[in-house]
Amino acid sequence: MTAGSTFKGTKRKTVLALATTGLALASSLALAAPSQATATVSCSGWSHSNKDNGSGSSTGAYALKSGPYAACSNTGQTYNGTYLYYHCYTVNDYGNTWTWARIAGTGTEGWISDANLTLNPDGFTRGATQPC
Repeated sequence: MTAGSTFKGTKRKTVLALATTGLALASSLALAAPSQATATVSCSGWSHSNKDNGSGSSTGAYALKSGPYAACSNTGQTYNGTYLYYHCYTVNDYGNTWTWARIAGTGTEGWISDANLTLNPDGFTRGATQPC
């Protein structure tokens, strides 16, 4: 066995050890991330009132939610083109904007992600323009 083969063997073992450590670290971070992410979700306590005279439509079938997060319980259902009256908006802990809206002709209301709404007349924004 030459000095070069010993170095290659040592190098190979070091690379393998680092790769294994990296995988273990990545696995532990992947497992920790969801519990940290769900810890910030709060579906209650989000104030809202009718401060906006805007309206628009949903761009598909989406649930209205009890709080401004996808994980919150459903309070109603929209379908593509469901007409909504906007009351106000909030920004959740992930930086996503949600509008408190009521389905036209009903008393059904709840939070809907602005990403699921048609563009406002300005052509740039979606959902309510007044903060809750």
